[in-house]
Amino acid sequence: MKIKSVYIDDDKAERSKYKSRFENDDRTKERFVIVTYNAPKLSDDYARISAENPELLMVDYDLSVPDDNGQVIGFQGIALATQLRQQFPEVPIVLFTRKSVFRLQDYAKISETLSSIDEIIYKQDLFKIDSSTIEKLFHLAIGFKLMRNQKNKGWDELLKLMGASQSDAGLLKLADPPITYRKSWATVAVATWIRKVIFQYPGILYDSMHAATFLGISSEAFASEPIQPLFTSAKYSGIFQSTEERWWKSKLRSVAYSIMNKKEKGLPLRIAFPMAWERDRKTTIEKAKCVFSGEAPAEWVCYILHQPVMIKYSLSYKPDSRPAVMEEARVSFEAVKTSNDFDQRLVDPLGRELISEIRKTPKRKIDGE
Repeated sequence: MKIKSVYIDDDKAERSKYKSRFENDDRTKERFVIVTYNAPKLSDDYARISAENPELLMVDYDLSVPDDNGQVIGFQGIALATQLRQQFPEVPIVLFTRKSVFRLQDYAKISETLSSIDEIIYKQDLFKIDSSTIEKLFHLAIGFKLMRNQKNKGWDELLKLMGASQSDAGLLKLADPPITYRKSWATVAVATWIRKVIFQYPGILYDSMHAATFLGISSEAFASEPIQPLFTSAKYSGIFQSTEERWWKSKLRSVAYSIMNKKEKGLPLRIAFPMAWERDRKTTIEKAKCVFSGEAPAEWVCYILHQPVMIKYSLSYKPDSRPAVMEEARVSFEAVKTSNDFDQRLVDPLGRELISEIRKTPKRKIDGE
């Protein structure tokens, strides 16, 4: 399946460079058909782009370079993306930029500014040999295409596209989906919800670190050959799947229970699963170790360091407005002590009172408690 894509850039050399990148690489030429354009200025320009029936729109951030006619469009790609969204309400829009001219953190808290952009790609990442950028673009476009072509856009149809079970449907309803159950859903709104809420926050789906910690084992053990085949049925395979694999929490639990005996099922999963695995396979398995104390199996994942942590060695953290059904963010004492990304303003007042003591307390002292 090939994706009809439009790349917009007022620099002729850049247009040629990226067209060649997509059309001459074995990883992309079977997946993308690329047409390039100057930034549209008149209604006829938009009409020509529309006639291409694009399935993916890629826009350069810096449109200050004179085009082929010596004209400068006079605004950035973000502004153009806003106009394109009005013209193409069900086509994914990707902003191409360089880290030297665009810093995501400058825009991260201005949701309105980025609301018309579905993905931001740094150009240098596209040319890395081991880059996952191509996969990300392809699955983005395919996901939108499947949603766009869905004849009946109701809640049940969305669940099928996501590959969600009935047990997960109730949780998904609690995750603030932008859908009125008796009306058709809007493609962009629902796509954003899946990618920026359901994928982003642990609770319904897990990334590999959260999945491993949930099971009480290390990420290396979870990725190992003996473990992975066991949890194949728990892997997310719905729309917008990407190189960053995810697993349904409910299915991880169900598979884990399938190898447990009655006694093990009465224990916390993070303790029971390694116990069941070692009993069943007659081999040891590496446990999830707390990044601060080294205790195992750890219970949570540090929001900042993305490593396992014991709840008692972490603080509640409020970095976002995730739905209540999702698991809370917690930050490890290790991150409090060592990370420049830690922001004490995001800790509740009670936790804030502990910060100075946490920073002064040697790790070894807490290990021995």
